[in-house]
Amino acid sequence: MEVSSVSRKGLTTVPAGVRRALGVEEGDVLVWEVDEKRNVAIVKAVKNPIKLLRGRYDDPSLTYEGVEELVAREACAGD
Repeated sequence: MEVSSVSRKGLTTVPAGVRRALGVEEGDVLVWEVDEKRNVAIVKAVKNPIKLLRGRYDDPSLTYEGVEELVAREACAGD
């Protein structure tokens, strides 16, 4: 079991063992999903989110937060 703490600003570090196991690298996106009872969080690593969305959206007003939301939806659609 790996453990990390959350800062006052809500930031946390993904433990090295988890990064290695999931192959998480800089630029990857983590998609967080919480079960109905709110006692289990499922984290999925999306490799190269730009590649996942490339050619699917042509919107110059798309923000970083919007891209994160689209990646999360695309990642969950594969379930």
